[in-house]
Amino acid sequence: MAVAVKKYNPGFLSDEEIIASFCVRTAEFDSLVESLRESDAGSSPHSLVIGPRGSGKTHLLLRVAAEVRRNPALTGLFPVTYAEESYEVTTCGEFWLECLGRLADQAPGEQRDNLRLTYDDLRTVTDDQALADRCIGSLLDYADRHKTRLLLLVENLNMLFNDINDPDVGWRLRQTLQTEPRFILFGSATSRFDEIDNPDHALYDLFRIITLHPLDTAECETLWQTVAGKSSPDGAVRPLEILTGGNARLLTIIARFGADRSFRDLMENLLDLVDDHTEYFKSHLEALPAQERRVYLALARLWKPSTTRQVADLARLDTNACSAQLKRLVRRGAVTLEGGTPRRRQYYLTERLYNIYYLLRSGRITDRLVQALIEFMVCLYSSAELAKLLAIISNDLHASEGLPPSVADQVANALLDEALSLSAIGRQDDAVAVFDQFVKQFESDGDHSSLYQVATALTNKSTFLFRTGHVQDSIVVCDYSLDRFEGCKDDDILFLMVLTLGTKAMALIEMAEPLNALRTLDQALAHIREADHPLLGFATPQLLQLRGTVLIHLNRPKEAIEALDQVIQVYSSIDGPTIEVNLPFAVIVKALALDSIGQPMTEFDFSLLLKGLAEAGSILPGSIEAMLPYISAVGTIQALGVIQASPAAPLLLPLVIALQQEAGQTPQVAKEVAEVASDVRAKMADVRARHAQA
Repeated sequence: MAVAVKKYNPGFLSDEEIIASFCVRTAEFDSLVESLRESDAGSSPHSLVIGPRGSGKTHLLLRVAAEVRRNPALTGLFPVTYAEESYEVTTCGEFWLECLGRLADQAPGEQRDNLRLTYDDLRTVTDDQALADRCIGSLLDYADRHKTRLLLLVENLNMLFNDINDPDVGWRLRQTLQTEPRFILFGSATSRFDEIDNPDHALYDLFRIITLHPLDTAECETLWQTVAGKSSPDGAVRPLEILTGGNARLLTIIARFGADRSFRDLMENLLDLVDDHTEYFKSHLEALPAQERRVYLALARLWKPSTTRQVADLARLDTNACSAQLKRLVRRGAVTLEGGTPRRRQYYLTERLYNIYYLLRSGRITDRLVQALIEFMVCLYSSAELAKLLAIISNDLHASEGLPPSVADQVANALLDEALSLSAIGRQDDAVAVFDQFVKQFESDGDHSSLYQVATALTNKSTFLFRTGHVQDSIVVCDYSLDRFEGCKDDDILFLMVLTLGTKAMALIEMAEPLNALRTLDQALAHIREADHPLLGFATPQLLQLRGTVLIHLNRPKEAIEALDQVIQVYSSIDGPTIEVNLPFAVIVKALALDSIGQPMTEFDFSLLLKGLAEAGSILPGSIEAMLPYISAVGTIQALGVIQASPAAPLLLPLVIALQQEAGQTPQVAKEVAEVASDVRAKMADVRARHAQA
């Protein structure tokens, strides 16, 4: 079951919801709690959690606070949780005044009135040193009276110190935290900052540092299950890890959006996801000052680890000014350092999904690159199961169904249109009833028009039942229709019977009866030889394609290859929109058959596949699995040259990058692309190892 998770801020959750939804960062949580257990009245284990925006810092600190409130072993502590953004804190005195105000809000009910009175009184103190001293005194008095130590949970310490201009604040805070064990400070920061890194600064070596690294694949799966209440769709976790950069908040957004979607559906509707969370993404951008926003957007457009010079050129800013803005963005946690050298550092947006959001909304060339990357990821991380390919081939086979009768009266047209409309909106029972009414009304007539009406209705009904999961019922209707029109020599009706046989074959495959499916397909091909219908020219290769796929199911790859060679020969000799998808699919299925006997596709087929992908304008399921054995056989350099010379190269960017890396090149691309390319290389290594053993 899914747990309550607020869109952006876990601070609105109750302790029970915090505990139920906390499922990652458990090692860091255990470390923080253990440090509290081991501390005594003479020591304070101050800790600082560092991680980019959305990495889970707030959730982790709130989980610690909830544990302190519920764990008897920690009864000597009382957590005081600061706001995520303490905008009113600009001096040391205000830091302690904020602590007192938060304590007044969070203490048990009977203790709040006196604390609130003290807080209201101290708000009028104007001398900052006096304010700090009196607030600290009140806090320690509370700790003594209730025999407790105060655990201060302070968010965004780096930004807090950036907003405080007084250079003595750090030293004053350090003195209090080092000399007063009744205070323990657990803070968070979006990045490392001078106050903790510079030996000359006040907070150097005061904190134990806990760094939150990006979630790994297993942690992403755990988070998905907690948020969505179910396992992620097959193959989804790794690509989502890449798209979010292992960012807990972004993955939570996707898990809420995609809980009931397939991986393919989720990826294909990524734009819907970013539209659904426009408020979040826009607020992230609008919170930045104008100059920082300009630099941030330039980095988003570049969509690769970039130097200050590259960002400055695109943002049309002086390099020094751009450098200053980048440093501010790093302090905010909006931008991270990504390699380079000390003199030529490279920067990248922290929240990858924001970069995807911006590119998809911008309508620039990079928009098409993002779409191509998403399609590539769907293909790479979705297994090229034959059942999925069969379903796609089936859709093409039935693309011409639902046509109105060639000789039809108004009543027939109206009934058929009604049935098809009902089926399109998922009203299964109503659609079936209209199909049945259609058959009953026209079946008793003996003329050609009426017979064609009946055959059309039965063909559509069987297809509709199959596509809505009523496979056995679909076979019953197919058999009735085939018996009803057995021996019919009318070409129009024979064409419909070919389609009916195709539906029955698909249903038999679904019922795990591939041998019967093969017999049914052979029967359909025999009907084609008897009929003369303009649309049968397209049905023939589609049925042969199905036949080849079924033969693979039956572990008869050589026969499958022969059938698919016929398909490729037919599709290679004609032009048309139907060919754009069917030709590459035939090559893909043939390549899978060849791979099952340890052979790669031919150079001719590889070129046909690239041509087909370019004409289709998208990556088709199974494409990558089909290509890798060929690449392994011919070598990196030759394969890279063929792909780069093809119009399909932009669709295959991660594969191109993987091959360039294999060839010793170091292309600069988006981190998402580079990580997908890394997975492509791992798959290529597996293919090589498998072929070496064969």
